[in-house]
Amino acid sequence: MPKKRSSAARSVARTAHVTSPALALDTDQQPDVGPAKRQWLWTTLRVAALAAAAATAYIARDSPHVLGLSSRSEDPPKSPSQNIGFMAQVLQKSQGQNICKPEGFVSDTYSDFDSVEALNHRVARPLDKLVHTKFFRTLKVDLYKPCQLWRTEGSCFQRDCIVQPLDASNVPAAWCAETVDQNSFGPFLGSFPRQRPEYTDKDFAIVNDETYGDGLWVDLVENPERFTGYAGAGANAVWMSIYQDNCFGVAPYLQDTAGGWGSQLVNIDGKSMPFVQPPHKRRELAPFLENLAEEDRGVTLPADVPREYRVFYRAVSGLHASVSTHICAEYFNATSEQWEPNLGCFISRIGAFPDRLQNMYFNFVLLTRAIQKMEPYIASYDYTTGVVKDDRAVQRLIPKVLKAVRKAGLVFDDSELFLGSDGHELKAEFKENFRNISRIMDCTGCEKCRLWGKTQTLGLATALKALFSYPDRAFRGRFTSLDFKRNEVVALITTYFQFSRSLDAIEMFRGMYQNIVTDWRASQASQLPDK
Repeated sequence: MPKKRSSAARSVARTAHVTSPALALDTDQQPDVGPAKRQWLWTTLRVAALAAAAATAYIARDSPHVLGLSSRSEDPPKSPSQNIGFMAQVLQKSQGQNICKPEGFVSDTYSDFDSVEALNHRVARPLDKLVHTKFFRTLKVDLYKPCQLWRTEGSCFQRDCIVQPLDASNVPAAWCAETVDQNSFGPFLGSFPRQRPEYTDKDFAIVNDETYGDGLWVDLVENPERFTGYAGAGANAVWMSIYQDNCFGVAPYLQDTAGGWGSQLVNIDGKSMPFVQPPHKRRELAPFLENLAEEDRGVTLPADVPREYRVFYRAVSGLHASVSTHICAEYFNATSEQWEPNLGCFISRIGAFPDRLQNMYFNFVLLTRAIQKMEPYIASYDYTTGVVKDDRAVQRLIPKVLKAVRKAGLVFDDSELFLGSDGHELKAEFKENFRNISRIMDCTGCEKCRLWGKTQTLGLATALKALFSYPDRAFRGRFTSLDFKRNEVVALITTYFQFSRSLDAIEMFRGMYQNIVTDWRASQASQLPDK
Protein backbone atom coordinates (compact mmCIF):
# COMPACT_ATOMS: atom_id res chain seq x y z
CA MET A 1 0.00 0.00 0.00
CA PRO A 2 1.58 3.31 -0.95
CA LYS A 3 2.48 5.47 2.00
CA LYS A 4 0.95 8.91 2.33
CA ARG A 5 3.23 11.91 2.69
CA SER A 6 3.08 13.61 6.04
CA SER A 7 1.27 16.93 6.24
CA ALA A 8 4.60 18.58 7.11
CA ALA A 9 6.14 17.27 3.92
CA ARG A 10 3.14 18.44 1.90
CA SER A 11 3.39 21.85 3.55
CA VAL A 12 7.09 22.16 2.83
CA ALA A 13 6.65 21.15 -0.79
CA ARG A 14 3.77 23.57 -1.20
CA THR A 15 5.75 26.42 0.43
CA ALA A 16 8.75 25.76 -1.78
CA HIS A 17 6.50 25.72 -4.84
CA VAL A 18 5.03 29.13 -4.06
CA THR A 19 8.06 31.06 -2.78
CA SER A 20 10.83 29.73 -4.99
CA PRO A 21 12.43 32.55 -7.07
CA ALA A 22 12.42 30.28 -10.07
CA LEU A 23 8.66 29.95 -10.03
CA ALA A 24 8.16 33.67 -9.27
CA LEU A 25 9.79 34.78 -12.49
CA ASP A 26 7.65 36.88 -14.83
CA THR A 27 8.67 36.43 -18.45
CA ASP A 28 7.78 40.03 -19.30
CA GLN A 29 10.44 41.32 -16.87
CA GLN A 30 13.34 39.12 -18.02
CA PRO A 31 16.31 40.37 -20.10
CA ASP A 32 15.92 39.96 -23.82
CA VAL A 33 17.72 36.70 -24.50
CA GLY A 34 17.44 34.28 -27.38
CA PRO A 35 14.74 31.55 -27.45
CA ALA A 36 17.26 28.79 -26.87
CA LYS A 37 18.83 30.52 -23.90
CA ARG A 38 15.42 31.41 -22.48
CA GLN A 39 14.29 27.81 -22.71
CA TRP A 40 17.53 26.59 -21.16
CA LEU A 41 17.20 29.13 -18.34
CA TRP A 42 13.62 28.11 -17.58
CA THR A 43 14.51 24.42 -17.57
CA THR A 44 17.48 24.98 -15.26
CA LEU A 45 15.49 27.11 -12.85
CA ARG A 46 12.60 24.65 -12.73
CA VAL A 47 14.90 21.68 -12.06
CA ALA A 48 16.65 23.65 -9.33
CA ALA A 49 13.34 24.61 -7.75
CA LEU A 50 12.06 21.05 -7.75
CA ALA A 51 15.33 19.77 -6.30
CA ALA A 52 15.22 22.40 -3.56
CA ALA A 53 11.62 21.53 -2.69
CA ALA A 54 12.38 17.81 -2.56
CA ALA A 55 15.47 18.33 -0.41
CA THR A 56 13.60 20.62 1.98
CA ALA A 57 10.72 18.15 2.34
CA TYR A 58 13.15 15.31 2.94
CA ILE A 59 15.03 17.19 5.67
CA ALA A 60 11.82 18.34 7.32
CA ARG A 61 9.94 15.05 7.17
CA ASP A 62 10.70 14.12 10.81
CA SER A 63 11.41 17.55 12.29
CA PRO A 64 9.45 20.32 10.57
CA HIS A 65 11.27 23.01 12.56
CA VAL A 66 14.48 22.29 10.68
CA LEU A 67 15.36 25.27 8.45
CA GLY A 68 12.93 27.38 10.45
CA LEU A 69 9.83 25.76 8.94
CA SER A 70 6.67 25.37 10.98
CA SER A 71 4.67 22.16 11.09
CA ARG A 72 1.48 24.21 10.87
CA SER A 73 0.12 24.90 7.44
CA GLU A 74 -3.11 25.73 5.72
CA ASP A 75 -3.72 21.94 5.58
CA PRO A 76 -3.36 20.85 9.23
CA PRO A 77 -2.41 17.24 9.97
CA LYS A 78 -5.30 14.87 10.44
CA SER A 79 -5.81 13.95 14.09
CA PRO A 80 -6.04 10.21 14.79
CA SER A 81 -9.57 8.87 14.75
CA GLN A 82 -11.04 7.19 17.83
CA ASN A 83 -10.38 3.69 16.48
CA ILE A 84 -6.80 4.49 15.45
CA GLY A 85 -6.21 6.14 18.80
CA PHE A 86 -7.47 2.99 20.51
CA MET A 87 -5.08 0.84 18.49
CA ALA A 88 -2.17 3.09 19.38
CA GLN A 89 -3.17 3.06 23.05
CA VAL A 90 -3.34 -0.73 23.17
CA LEU A 91 0.11 -1.07 21.64
CA GLN A 92 1.58 1.59 23.92
CA LYS A 93 0.03 0.44 27.19
CA SER A 94 2.78 -0.54 29.64
CA GLN A 95 2.27 -3.00 32.46
CA GLY A 96 1.81 -1.24 35.78
CA GLN A 97 2.41 2.24 34.36
CA ASN A 98 -1.01 3.07 32.89
CA ILE A 99 0.60 4.80 29.91
CA CYS A 100 -1.95 5.58 27.21
CA LYS A 101 -4.22 2.83 28.51
CA PRO A 102 -7.49 2.27 26.65
CA GLU A 103 -10.29 3.58 28.80
CA GLY A 104 -14.05 3.35 28.82
CA PHE A 105 -16.47 0.59 27.98
CA VAL A 106 -16.32 -1.94 25.18
CA SER A 107 -19.00 -0.82 22.72
CA ASP A 108 -22.47 -2.36 23.23
CA THR A 109 -21.46 -3.94 26.55
CA TYR A 110 -21.24 -3.08 30.25
CA SER A 111 -17.55 -4.01 30.49
CA ASP A 112 -14.50 -1.78 30.29
CA PHE A 113 -11.28 -2.85 28.63
CA ASP A 114 -9.28 -3.21 31.83
CA SER A 115 -11.95 -5.44 33.38
CA VAL A 116 -11.91 -7.67 30.32
CA GLU A 117 -8.14 -8.07 30.50
CA ALA A 118 -8.30 -8.68 34.25
CA LEU A 119 -10.93 -11.40 33.77
CA ASN A 120 -8.81 -12.99 31.07
CA HIS A 121 -5.88 -13.15 33.47
CA ARG A 122 -8.07 -15.17 35.84
CA VAL A 123 -9.49 -17.63 33.31
CA ALA A 124 -6.58 -18.03 30.88
CA ARG A 125 -4.66 -20.69 32.82
CA PRO A 126 -7.62 -22.93 33.78
CA LEU A 127 -8.97 -22.64 30.21
CA ASP A 128 -5.59 -23.63 28.81
CA LYS A 129 -5.51 -26.73 31.00
CA LEU A 130 -9.16 -27.48 30.28
CA VAL A 131 -8.80 -27.56 26.48
CA HIS A 132 -5.93 -30.02 26.86
CA THR A 133 -8.19 -32.62 28.49
CA LYS A 134 -9.62 -35.46 26.42
CA PHE A 135 -13.21 -34.19 26.56
CA PHE A 136 -12.44 -30.75 25.16
CA ARG A 137 -9.66 -31.60 22.71
CA THR A 138 -11.73 -34.26 20.92
CA LEU A 139 -14.26 -33.12 18.33
CA LYS A 140 -16.04 -34.50 15.30
CA VAL A 141 -16.18 -32.11 12.32
CA ASP A 142 -17.45 -32.61 8.78
CA LEU A 143 -14.40 -31.30 6.91
CA TYR A 144 -15.37 -32.64 3.49
CA LYS A 145 -18.81 -31.18 3.10
CA PRO A 146 -18.96 -29.66 -0.41
CA CYS A 147 -19.26 -25.90 -0.87
CA GLN A 148 -22.83 -25.11 -1.89
CA LEU A 149 -22.34 -21.40 -2.59
CA TRP A 150 -19.72 -21.10 -5.33
CA ARG A 151 -17.24 -23.12 -7.30
CA THR A 152 -14.07 -23.49 -5.27
CA GLU A 153 -10.54 -23.42 -6.63
CA GLY A 154 -9.52 -26.66 -4.95
CA SER A 155 -7.80 -27.49 -1.72
CA CYS A 156 -4.54 -26.43 -0.14
CA PHE A 157 -2.24 -29.44 0.08
CA GLN A 158 0.60 -27.75 1.94
CA ARG A 159 1.73 -29.58 5.04
CA ASP A 160 0.33 -27.02 7.47
CA CYS A 161 -3.09 -27.01 5.78
CA ILE A 162 -3.72 -30.69 6.40
CA VAL A 163 -5.65 -31.92 9.45
CA GLN A 164 -4.31 -35.01 11.16
CA PRO A 165 -7.32 -37.23 12.03
CA LEU A 166 -7.78 -38.98 15.33
CA ASP A 167 -7.97 -42.75 15.39
CA ALA A 168 -11.59 -43.72 16.08
CA SER A 169 -10.37 -46.25 18.67
CA ASN A 170 -9.36 -43.29 20.87
CA VAL A 171 -12.91 -41.92 20.91
CA PRO A 172 -15.24 -43.03 23.75
CA ALA A 173 -17.90 -45.38 22.41
CA ALA A 174 -20.71 -43.33 23.97
CA TRP A 175 -19.87 -40.40 21.71
CA CYS A 176 -20.05 -42.53 18.58
CA ALA A 177 -23.17 -44.58 19.31
CA GLU A 178 -26.03 -43.99 16.89
CA THR A 179 -29.46 -44.16 18.47
CA VAL A 180 -32.03 -45.16 15.88
CA ASP A 181 -35.71 -45.33 16.67
CA GLN A 182 -38.73 -46.12 14.55
CA ASN A 183 -39.62 -42.44 14.17
CA SER A 184 -36.39 -41.85 12.23
CA PHE A 185 -37.54 -44.17 9.45
CA GLY A 186 -40.00 -43.67 6.64
CA PRO A 187 -43.57 -45.00 6.67
CA PHE A 188 -42.40 -48.55 5.99
CA LEU A 189 -39.96 -50.47 8.15
CA GLY A 190 -36.76 -51.21 6.35
CA SER A 191 -36.83 -48.05 4.25
CA PHE A 192 -33.96 -45.58 4.52
CA PRO A 193 -33.95 -43.30 7.57
CA ARG A 194 -35.23 -39.80 7.06
CA GLN A 195 -32.54 -37.15 6.64
CA ARG A 196 -32.04 -35.41 9.96
CA PRO A 197 -32.25 -31.61 9.78
CA GLU A 198 -28.97 -29.71 9.92
CA TYR A 199 -30.34 -27.37 12.55
CA THR A 200 -33.37 -26.64 14.71
CA ASP A 201 -35.26 -23.38 15.05
CA LYS A 202 -33.18 -22.53 18.13
CA ASP A 203 -29.80 -23.02 16.42
CA PHE A 204 -27.66 -20.15 15.12
CA ALA A 205 -25.36 -22.47 13.13
CA ILE A 206 -25.28 -25.78 11.29
CA VAL A 207 -24.89 -28.28 14.15
CA ASN A 208 -23.51 -31.64 13.11
CA ASP A 209 -24.57 -34.25 15.62
CA GLU A 210 -21.47 -36.28 16.53
CA THR A 211 -23.54 -39.43 16.96
CA TYR A 212 -24.98 -39.25 13.48
CA GLY A 213 -23.81 -38.55 9.95
CA ASP A 214 -20.46 -37.81 8.37
CA GLY A 215 -17.47 -36.29 10.05
CA LEU A 216 -13.87 -36.70 11.06
CA TRP A 217 -12.74 -37.09 14.65
CA VAL A 218 -9.86 -34.71 15.36
CA ASP A 219 -7.60 -33.72 18.21
CA LEU A 220 -7.76 -29.92 18.38
CA VAL A 221 -4.51 -29.67 20.35
CA GLU A 222 -2.65 -31.61 17.65
CA ASN A 223 -4.13 -29.35 14.95
CA PRO A 224 -3.65 -25.80 16.31
CA GLU A 225 -4.90 -22.67 14.59
CA ARG A 226 -1.90 -20.82 13.18
CA PHE A 227 -0.19 -19.81 9.95
CA THR A 228 -0.85 -22.35 7.18
CA GLY A 229 0.29 -20.64 3.97
CA TYR A 230 -3.29 -20.62 2.66
CA ALA A 231 -3.96 -17.30 0.91
CA GLY A 232 -5.14 -15.76 -2.33
CA ALA A 233 -8.50 -15.18 -3.97
CA GLY A 234 -10.14 -18.28 -2.50
CA ALA A 235 -9.18 -17.39 1.07
CA ASN A 236 -10.26 -13.80 0.60
CA ALA A 237 -13.60 -14.82 -0.95
CA VAL A 238 -14.62 -16.50 2.30
CA TRP A 239 -14.45 -13.32 4.39
CA MET A 240 -15.69 -11.10 1.57
CA SER A 241 -18.81 -13.26 1.31
CA ILE A 242 -19.33 -13.25 5.07
CA TYR A 243 -19.16 -9.46 5.27
CA GLN A 244 -20.92 -8.51 2.07
CA ASP A 245 -23.73 -11.06 2.04
CA ASN A 246 -24.45 -11.70 5.70
CA CYS A 247 -23.70 -8.58 7.75
CA PHE A 248 -26.92 -6.71 6.92
CA GLY A 249 -25.18 -4.43 4.45
CA VAL A 250 -22.36 -3.49 6.84
CA ALA A 251 -19.34 -4.28 4.67
CA PRO A 252 -15.89 -2.91 5.58
CA TYR A 253 -13.04 -2.35 3.18
CA LEU A 254 -10.91 -5.48 2.91
CA GLN A 255 -7.32 -5.63 1.75
CA ASP A 256 -6.75 -8.32 -0.85
CA THR A 257 -4.59 -10.22 1.59
CA ALA A 258 -6.42 -9.57 4.84
CA GLY A 259 -8.93 -12.35 4.55
CA GLY A 260 -6.98 -15.59 4.55
CA TRP A 261 -5.42 -17.80 7.17
CA GLY A 262 -2.08 -17.74 5.35
CA SER A 263 0.65 -15.48 4.07
CA GLN A 264 0.16 -11.77 3.67
CA LEU A 265 3.53 -11.46 2.01
CA VAL A 266 2.06 -12.22 -1.41
CA ASN A 267 -0.98 -10.43 -2.78
CA ILE A 268 -3.71 -12.19 -4.76
CA ASP A 269 -2.23 -10.73 -7.95
CA GLY A 270 1.07 -12.49 -7.19
CA LYS A 271 2.94 -9.30 -6.30
CA SER A 272 5.07 -9.10 -3.21
CA MET A 273 3.54 -7.23 -0.27
CA PRO A 274 5.95 -7.20 2.68
CA PHE A 275 4.80 -6.67 6.24
CA VAL A 276 4.90 -3.14 7.54
CA GLN A 277 7.17 -2.33 10.45
CA PRO A 278 6.12 -0.04 13.30
CA PRO A 279 7.92 3.28 13.84
CA HIS A 280 10.45 3.59 16.62
CA LYS A 281 9.10 6.90 17.90
CA ARG A 282 5.91 6.78 19.94
CA ARG A 283 4.60 10.05 18.53
CA GLU A 284 4.75 8.56 15.03
CA LEU A 285 2.63 5.50 15.83
CA ALA A 286 -0.82 7.08 15.54
CA PRO A 287 -0.11 8.80 12.18
CA PHE A 288 1.50 5.59 10.95
CA LEU A 289 -1.62 3.58 11.80
CA GLU A 290 -3.85 6.29 10.34
CA ASN A 291 -2.05 5.98 7.00
CA LEU A 292 -2.24 2.21 7.18
CA ALA A 293 -5.92 2.01 8.03
CA GLU A 294 -7.38 4.03 5.15
CA GLU A 295 -10.57 4.56 7.09
CA ASP A 296 -11.94 6.70 4.29
CA ARG A 297 -12.71 3.39 2.53
CA GLY A 298 -15.37 2.48 5.04
CA VAL A 299 -13.54 0.35 7.60
CA THR A 300 -15.49 1.45 10.64
CA LEU A 301 -19.03 0.55 11.59
CA PRO A 302 -21.58 3.30 10.83
CA ALA A 303 -23.03 4.88 13.97
CA ASP A 304 -26.67 4.57 12.94
CA VAL A 305 -26.74 0.76 12.54
CA PRO A 306 -29.36 -0.96 14.78
CA ARG A 307 -27.91 -2.60 17.86
CA GLU A 308 -28.81 -6.14 16.74
CA TYR A 309 -26.92 -5.55 13.48
CA ARG A 310 -23.96 -4.17 15.41
CA VAL A 311 -23.85 -7.27 17.60
CA PHE A 312 -23.84 -9.48 14.51
CA TYR A 313 -21.13 -7.44 12.83
CA ARG A 314 -18.97 -7.28 15.96
CA ALA A 315 -19.20 -11.06 16.39
CA VAL A 316 -18.02 -11.66 12.81
CA SER A 317 -15.42 -8.90 12.90
CA GLY A 318 -14.06 -10.10 16.24
CA LEU A 319 -13.76 -13.65 14.93
CA HIS A 320 -11.87 -12.37 11.88
CA ALA A 321 -9.51 -10.40 14.12
CA SER A 322 -8.94 -13.36 16.43
CA VAL A 323 -8.09 -15.64 13.51
CA SER A 324 -5.61 -13.08 12.19
CA THR A 325 -4.08 -12.62 15.64
CA HIS A 326 -3.48 -16.36 16.03
CA ILE A 327 -1.77 -16.46 12.64
CA CYS A 328 0.54 -13.61 13.59
CA ALA A 329 1.21 -15.01 17.06
CA GLU A 330 2.29 -18.36 15.58
CA TYR A 331 3.85 -17.33 12.30
CA PHE A 332 6.28 -19.63 10.51
CA ASN A 333 9.62 -17.95 9.92
CA ALA A 334 10.98 -19.63 6.79
CA THR A 335 14.49 -18.35 7.54
CA SER A 336 14.80 -19.77 11.05
CA GLU A 337 12.23 -22.52 10.41
CA GLN A 338 10.64 -21.65 13.76
CA TRP A 339 7.12 -20.71 14.83
CA GLU A 340 7.30 -17.25 16.34
CA PRO A 341 5.25 -14.06 16.83
CA ASN A 342 5.38 -11.53 13.99
CA LEU A 343 4.68 -7.94 15.05
CA GLY A 344 4.64 -6.67 11.47
CA CYS A 345 2.00 -9.25 10.61
CA PHE A 346 -0.14 -8.17 13.58
CA ILE A 347 -0.02 -4.50 12.66
CA SER A 348 -0.70 -5.24 8.98
CA ARG A 349 -3.72 -7.41 9.70
CA ILE A 350 -5.18 -5.65 12.75
CA GLY A 351 -3.68 -2.17 12.50
CA ALA A 352 -5.41 -1.76 9.15
CA PHE A 353 -8.72 -2.70 10.76
CA PRO A 354 -8.68 -1.26 14.29
CA ASP A 355 -12.38 -1.88 14.82
CA ARG A 356 -11.65 -5.60 14.71
CA LEU A 357 -9.27 -5.22 17.62
CA GLN A 358 -12.06 -3.74 19.73
CA ASN A 359 -14.43 -6.47 18.56
CA MET A 360 -12.16 -9.18 19.94
CA TYR A 361 -12.87 -7.70 23.36
CA PHE A 362 -16.56 -7.64 22.49
CA ASN A 363 -16.61 -11.35 21.61
CA PHE A 364 -14.83 -12.22 24.84
CA VAL A 365 -17.56 -10.34 26.70
CA LEU A 366 -20.32 -12.02 24.66
CA LEU A 367 -18.93 -15.49 25.41
CA THR A 368 -18.50 -14.57 29.08
CA ARG A 369 -22.16 -13.62 29.36
CA ALA A 370 -23.26 -16.86 27.66
CA ILE A 371 -21.20 -18.94 30.09
CA GLN A 372 -22.64 -16.95 33.01
CA LYS A 373 -26.14 -17.79 31.83
CA MET A 374 -25.29 -21.45 31.21
CA GLU A 375 -23.41 -21.88 34.49
CA PRO A 376 -25.77 -24.43 36.16
CA TYR A 377 -25.93 -26.47 32.96
CA ILE A 378 -22.16 -26.40 32.38
CA ALA A 379 -21.47 -27.23 36.04
CA SER A 380 -23.68 -30.35 35.97
CA TYR A 381 -22.69 -31.62 32.50
CA ASP A 382 -21.26 -35.14 32.24
CA TYR A 383 -17.63 -34.80 31.13
CA THR A 384 -16.69 -38.45 31.67
CA THR A 385 -14.23 -39.88 29.14
CA GLY A 386 -12.80 -42.84 31.02
CA VAL A 387 -9.41 -41.15 31.33
CA VAL A 388 -9.27 -40.73 35.10
CA LYS A 389 -6.60 -38.03 35.16
CA ASP A 390 -8.41 -35.86 32.62
CA ASP A 391 -11.82 -36.41 34.18
CA ARG A 392 -10.52 -35.26 37.56
CA ALA A 393 -8.87 -32.25 35.95
CA VAL A 394 -12.18 -31.19 34.36
CA GLN A 395 -13.97 -31.53 37.70
CA ARG A 396 -11.37 -29.22 39.23
CA LEU A 397 -11.06 -26.68 36.40
CA ILE A 398 -14.69 -26.12 35.37
CA PRO A 399 -15.63 -24.61 38.79
CA LYS A 400 -12.60 -22.27 38.61
CA VAL A 401 -13.67 -20.90 35.24
CA LEU A 402 -17.31 -20.57 36.29
CA LYS A 403 -16.38 -18.79 39.53
CA ALA A 404 -14.23 -16.24 37.73
CA VAL A 405 -16.93 -15.65 35.12
CA ARG A 406 -19.65 -15.28 37.78
CA LYS A 407 -17.62 -12.69 39.72
CA ALA A 408 -17.33 -10.55 36.58
CA GLY A 409 -20.88 -9.34 37.17
CA LEU A 410 -23.09 -7.81 34.49
CA VAL A 411 -20.99 -7.67 31.33
CA PHE A 412 -23.68 -7.76 28.64
CA ASP A 413 -27.47 -7.57 28.80
CA ASP A 414 -29.01 -9.90 26.23
CA SER A 415 -32.53 -8.94 27.34
CA GLU A 416 -32.13 -5.57 25.62
CA LEU A 417 -32.08 -7.07 22.13
CA PHE A 418 -34.81 -8.29 19.76
CA LEU A 419 -37.56 -6.26 21.42
CA GLY A 420 -40.54 -4.60 19.80
CA SER A 421 -43.00 -5.75 17.16
CA ASP A 422 -40.29 -6.72 14.67
CA GLY A 423 -38.07 -8.50 17.23
CA HIS A 424 -39.15 -12.03 16.24
CA GLU A 425 -38.63 -11.39 12.54
CA LEU A 426 -35.27 -9.73 13.14
CA LYS A 427 -34.09 -12.67 15.25
CA ALA A 428 -35.09 -15.13 12.51
CA GLU A 429 -33.05 -13.15 9.98
CA PHE A 430 -30.15 -12.95 12.43
CA LYS A 431 -30.17 -16.74 12.84
CA GLU A 432 -30.36 -17.47 9.12
CA ASN A 433 -27.46 -15.14 8.34
CA PHE A 434 -25.30 -16.70 11.03
CA ARG A 435 -26.17 -20.20 9.82
CA ASN A 436 -25.03 -19.13 6.39
CA ILE A 437 -21.58 -18.40 7.82
CA SER A 438 -21.39 -22.11 8.70
CA ARG A 439 -22.06 -22.90 5.04
CA ILE A 440 -19.44 -20.39 3.88
CA MET A 441 -16.81 -22.12 6.04
CA ASP A 442 -17.36 -25.24 3.90
CA CYS A 443 -15.90 -23.24 0.99
CA THR A 444 -12.52 -22.79 2.68
CA GLY A 445 -9.85 -24.61 0.67
CA CYS A 446 -7.65 -25.34 3.68
CA GLU A 447 -8.57 -28.24 5.99
CA LYS A 448 -7.13 -26.72 9.14
CA CYS A 449 -8.68 -23.32 8.39
CA ARG A 450 -12.01 -25.03 7.79
CA LEU A 451 -11.65 -26.94 11.07
CA TRP A 452 -11.11 -23.78 13.12
CA GLY A 453 -13.53 -21.67 11.12
CA LYS A 454 -16.35 -24.17 11.67
CA THR A 455 -15.42 -24.80 15.32
CA GLN A 456 -15.31 -21.13 16.31
CA THR A 457 -18.42 -20.28 14.29
CA LEU A 458 -20.20 -23.06 16.20
CA GLY A 459 -18.78 -21.74 19.48
CA LEU A 460 -20.12 -18.24 18.87
CA ALA A 461 -23.41 -19.66 17.61
CA THR A 462 -23.74 -21.72 20.81
CA ALA A 463 -23.29 -18.54 22.85
CA LEU A 464 -25.95 -16.76 20.76
CA LYS A 465 -28.25 -19.76 21.14
CA ALA A 466 -27.93 -19.66 24.92
CA LEU A 467 -28.49 -15.90 25.04
CA PHE A 468 -31.35 -15.51 22.58
CA SER A 469 -33.09 -18.88 22.22
CA TYR A 470 -33.69 -19.68 25.89
CA PRO A 471 -34.86 -17.66 28.90
CA ASP A 472 -32.79 -17.64 32.08
CA ARG A 473 -35.17 -20.07 33.80
CA ALA A 474 -34.38 -22.77 31.20
CA PHE A 475 -30.91 -23.12 32.75
CA ARG A 476 -32.33 -23.91 36.17
CA GLY A 477 -33.85 -27.16 37.37
CA ARG A 478 -33.60 -30.28 35.19
CA PHE A 479 -32.80 -28.53 31.88
CA THR A 480 -35.54 -30.50 30.11
CA SER A 481 -36.13 -27.79 27.51
CA LEU A 482 -32.47 -27.41 26.56
CA ASP A 483 -30.99 -28.96 23.43
CA PHE A 484 -27.20 -28.63 23.34
CA LYS A 485 -25.04 -31.27 21.67
CA ARG A 486 -21.67 -32.31 23.11
CA ASN A 487 -19.85 -30.61 20.22
CA GLU A 488 -21.61 -27.33 21.05
CA VAL A 489 -20.29 -27.46 24.62
CA VAL A 490 -16.79 -28.26 23.36
CA ALA A 491 -16.94 -25.50 20.73
CA LEU A 492 -18.16 -22.93 23.28
CA ILE A 493 -15.31 -23.52 25.74
CA THR A 494 -12.73 -23.90 22.96
CA THR A 495 -13.80 -20.62 21.34
CA TYR A 496 -13.68 -18.87 24.72
CA PHE A 497 -10.11 -20.09 25.06
CA GLN A 498 -9.26 -18.95 21.52
CA PHE A 499 -10.33 -15.40 22.34
CA SER A 500 -8.45 -15.64 25.62
CA ARG A 501 -5.36 -16.49 23.56
CA SER A 502 -6.02 -13.47 21.36
CA LEU A 503 -6.14 -11.10 24.33
CA ASP A 504 -2.91 -12.64 25.63
CA ALA A 505 -1.37 -12.10 22.19
CA ILE A 506 -2.37 -8.41 22.22
CA GLU A 507 -0.39 -8.00 25.44
CA MET A 508 2.53 -9.91 23.93
CA PHE A 509 2.61 -7.71 20.82
CA ARG A 510 2.30 -4.64 23.05
CA GLY A 511 5.41 -5.80 24.88
CA MET A 512 7.25 -6.42 21.61
CA TYR A 513 6.51 -2.88 20.50
CA GLN A 514 7.64 -1.50 23.86
CA ASN A 515 10.94 -3.34 23.37
CA ILE A 516 11.39 -1.74 19.94
CA VAL A 517 10.86 1.72 21.41
CA THR A 518 13.18 1.00 24.35
CA ASP A 519 15.93 -0.35 22.10
CA TRP A 520 15.62 2.64 19.78
CA ARG A 521 15.92 5.08 22.68
CA ALA A 522 18.97 3.23 23.98
CA SER A 523 20.63 3.33 20.55
CA GLN A 524 19.96 7.06 20.27
CA ALA A 525 21.37 7.69 23.73
CA SER A 526 24.53 5.74 22.92
CA GLN A 527 25.17 7.98 19.92
CA LEU A 528 25.18 11.19 22.00
CA PRO A 529 28.64 12.76 22.42
CA ASP A 530 30.25 12.49 25.85
CA LYS A 531 30.07 15.67 27.92
